[in-house]
Amino acid sequence: MENTPALKKLSSDFLFDTQGVIVKVELEADFVFRGALFYDGRNQAVLGRNNKDFYLLKSIAPIIRPKILNSKTVTVMECSKNKVNQAYEVEVVKVDEIPGEDTYQEDYQKYFAKLEEMYGKERVESFKQKALAAWRKFIS
Repeated sequence: MENTPALKKLSSDFLFDTQGVIVKVELEADFVFRGALFYDGRNQAVLGRNNKDFYLLKSIAPIIRPKILNSKTVTVMECSKNKVNQAYEVEVVKVDEIPGEDTYQEDYQKYFAKLEEMYGKERVESFKQKALAAWRKFIS
């Protein structure tokens, strides 16, 4: 039987300044060896601290996604409450897809494309605007 590391969900914030992308996570300081941020350019990323600690980081804002994709490294700031426990750089590893991603906007676009095939673009356009507005309100 294989010993597969567990993927834990983690609260995170993605920031960008002149130095590059900063990933703020709520974690206690621990051993980091060859850390990496696995990213497919969409809504989620996986932070690996070593060969046993992997964390799912969700809700990456669309404005920060290309900045992560264009970076070779990002800075990870591990914090608890108002204290920085440790900070370090990790390599950005681009992957094809992170499975199980919740990508509401992308799924809506596929859904609307099918509706337009069935009912025509004009009939679907007003419904599309209302649905996307409701989705934006839901995630804000």
